[in-house]
Amino acid sequence: MAQVERPFPEYPMVRFRCDHGKGEYDNSLFRWILRESGISFEPSPPYTQYKNGVSERMIRTIVTKARALILDSCLGDEFWVEVVNTAVYLHAQSPSRTVGGLTPYEKLFGVKPELGHLRRFGCPAYTLIPEA
Repeated sequence: MAQVERPFPEYPMVRFRCDHGKGEYDNSLFRWILRESGISFEPSPPYTQYKNGVSERMIRTIVTKARALILDSCLGDEFWVEVVNTAVYLHAQSPSRTVGGLTPYEKLFGVKPELGHLRRFGCPAYTLIPEA
């Protein structure tokens, strides 16, 4: 939680909502950390994914972007973690109606994101090894 709150003290975490998945957040240490931090733990009832509509939709959006990236790049599934990280990064740099046509990055930091470093995912890259 500190990793999330430290850079953004104006947005304190007050509640943690999740599905009732076993193993992810179902342990006493995690719940103790939440309790000590004053954060309420709000799991949804079992088998009610629709109660987590916003997060489930975001997962679907990210996975769809990741699948498109991996198909376009012709890379194998061993790159899935990098593909998902890239999909999340690109989502944060893309305009959204949810935040009034701004990018999530722009809404959070107050400046437009720099996009000059972006390249096609999975494009060929070569290492230059000097002859000397």
